[in-house]
Amino acid sequence: MSTQTTPSHSEGGIIHILTKVVETIASAAIVIMVILVVLEVLLRSTFGFSFGFVDEIVAYLVVLITFFGACVTFKNRALFKVEIFYGKIPKKIRRVFDLIHSFLSLVLCFTLIYYSFFLVSSSYERQTVSPTKLETPLYIPQLIIPIGLIILVIFIIDFAFPNLFRSKSVKITEDNE
Repeated sequence: MSTQTTPSHSEGGIIHILTKVVETIASAAIVIMVILVVLEVLLRSTFGFSFGFVDEIVAYLVVLITFFGACVTFKNRALFKVEIFYGKIPKKIRRVFDLIHSFLSLVLCFTLIYYSFFLVSSSYERQTVSPTKLETPLYIPQLIIPIGLIILVIFIIDFAFPNLFRSKSVKITEDNE
């Protein structure tokens, strides 16, 4: 058996609060999306009426669910990895692989954050709006991208350096190496 230091869901602190906020927002987005789509389908099929903006809102919600969902998935250690090989690697080597993976993930996230801020600032400066009834200023839904990536960076750092954001860690036992 090996032990790994990981955060506990019952543990308080900044990371726990951030996790709960992200989970709540992503869950609410899913519920809102389903309600909007069902309502739109029912209204179109029974009354021939359409709001005309549901497609746009649902598209923004899909982006939010994607980025916030990725954060929650990473935080819950539910991302895909080849466990058959990873589980057979000794604990110390796994830790090295985890640190390398975290470093490469941070490089990618910082690069994406950098360019997503260009996207948002360009839309803001040009006052670009969606070509729909809502005429949504595009920088508003585009902000989801850097916000989601920043949260993911926080979760990656918390994974790589578990004692950085909390005063205590919890030991969780894993099944063998």
